[in-house]
Amino acid sequence: MMIVDADYQNARRQIEELIDYLRKNQSTSCAMAEEDLILTRLADWQTDLKPNHKQAIAAINEYYRRFIEK
Repeated sequence: MMIVDADYQNARRQIEELIDYLRKNQSTSCAMAEEDLILTRLADWQTDLKPNHKQAIAAINEYYRRFIEK
């Protein structure tokens, strides 16, 4: 049986919430380009994230705090 890292599971959940939030709340300003880049990055992590990707997990947590936990 494989033990799954809690930070990894949390990051998977945060990716889903962030993608949903950013799609529903996209800016019409020049911040939109940054949001598009973040959405692209999140979509990549959604398919490629592994439990040992600690730097990506930290970045996802940072995005989550920035956008969701304002």
